[in-house]
Amino acid sequence: MKHLLPAALISAALLAACDDPSPTADPTAAADARPAADTAPPDTAPPDTAPDIGPPPDATPDIGPDAAPVPPDAAADAMPDAAVDAIPDAGPPPPLFDRALIEDIADADCRFEDARQSLRGLTLLDVWSVNYRSYEVIDGALSPIRVRAFAARPAGAAGIPGIVQAHGLGGFAEQSHAEGPAALTGAFVIAYTGPGGGTTPANTSEGRPAGFDDGYRMFDVLDDPRGSWFWAHGVAAMRALTCLESHPAVDPLRLGMTGYSAGGVATLMVAGVDPRVVAAVPLSGTGAWDRAVRSPTAWQHGLLAQAGLDTQSPEWAALMTHLDVAELARDAAGAVLMVNGSTDEFFPLDAHRATFDGLPGPGHRTSISGNYDHGCYAISGGEPAGAIEERATIRAEGGQRMWFAHHFGTDPTYATLPAAPTAAIEAVGPVTLATAQIDTPPTLRVRSVKYWWSSDGGLFFGAVDLEDQGGGLWTGPILPPEPGTVWYVDVEYQTLDPLGAQRFSLSTPPHIPDGFVATIRRNDTCLPP
Repeated sequence: MKHLLPAALISAALLAACDDPSPTADPTAAADARPAADTAPPDTAPPDTAPDIGPPPDATPDIGPDAAPVPPDAAADAMPDAAVDAIPDAGPPPPLFDRALIEDIADADCRFEDARQSLRGLTLLDVWSVNYRSYEVIDGALSPIRVRAFAARPAGAAGIPGIVQAHGLGGFAEQSHAEGPAALTGAFVIAYTGPGGGTTPANTSEGRPAGFDDGYRMFDVLDDPRGSWFWAHGVAAMRALTCLESHPAVDPLRLGMTGYSAGGVATLMVAGVDPRVVAAVPLSGTGAWDRAVRSPTAWQHGLLAQAGLDTQSPEWAALMTHLDVAELARDAAGAVLMVNGSTDEFFPLDAHRATFDGLPGPGHRTSISGNYDHGCYAISGGEPAGAIEERATIRAEGGQRMWFAHHFGTDPTYATLPAAPTAAIEAVGPVTLATAQIDTPPTLRVRSVKYWWSSDGGLFFGAVDLEDQGGGLWTGPILPPEPGTVWYVDVEYQTLDPLGAQRFSLSTPPHIPDGFVATIRRNDTCLPP
């Protein structure tokens, strides 16, 4: 997980802080699979396809300051009956996600063009440039936009799963973003650029970018919650699912989605509202932002301030009411693997836990990467950046490989999914023990079990190795937790393949103490507040 986030860039352009370190097919090529932070799109956005028609005209005539106001009821009474009858009924509001439209393949007008091939590691891939019709909402009206993307699959493969890859805030699609997951998972992958993003004609999508109007576009929800860029980002992903669903090489019953940061947020959104998603892996993205912003240095505050807003603004309340993906994901029909860093500046562990707890049923899992975050770890992570990056790569790429292989049935190694680990802390005489119950399917072995803990609000985490006691029981002595200690247990698994063992991890949901407020590094320095 490379391409670190320099503090100078964080200070200069907050939107680039969510740029897209999406996982790739092999760890040595991770740098190729996502844009570096300093490749974020320029401040000058591409022209919007929808004309800027400004605010609606004022329907009230200018009758001058001395004129007596006309009560609304009196105004209606003064109108002829025929005129009153002619006033159209506004009717119910449109659905938040119009699935009939979104899944209309003819309306999507999916185009796979410029077929070519590339080599990713040892995997030969078929590659296309893709474009399709999606929508954004301006002044309450749907506006069509052309989304540009890249697609890749193992060469000649047919009847394979399809996966959509979504980028983070300020990011954009590159060909490698489709190639990496395709080689990693064996799926047909579309990596798209969200509305208004891009750096070249080949990857620039139409529409208003997230940074439009100083970032107000993200929070443009007062008149219509569909006005938010996050909504349009999610709809663009659902349209990509439609393109995959209709492609002759894709099995339409095996569709999935993944994405990093804002792409992880979009993944949770789509998983919650689109039952076509069988499996989803959101990376470093959660809902429950109302919990995150209890910390005065949570990075959402910077996005709000740039847009001239704060957490008391009605736009924020409306966003949390209509587009909190922690709430949307409660209806997820598919299985979700939530991967996150323990110290994320946008998505701290209390927001992670609140989102995870809302997922329906027992089929979901989580994997937490100790001391990983949105980029500050390279400056103030408390341990060598390389160790943090290696840990994060195993959890992101290994998690994607395992989750999609299990739910799509593409690799017998992952036919049996380990049960979610459970853990408890107990005092045994003068000693405090962490005890975990670990499930190990026959095709896997446990490489390590660690108890991760923090007593400084989640700023730094330490780890203690637990020992195998047999029968799936792992224990170890730990420091007695303080009232504010947040902790979890992480299990790293390894396949039995002697020629190339693969690793992934599953974690317990984090224990969040009462009254917990995350300690979050400042967005201008990456240092503690």
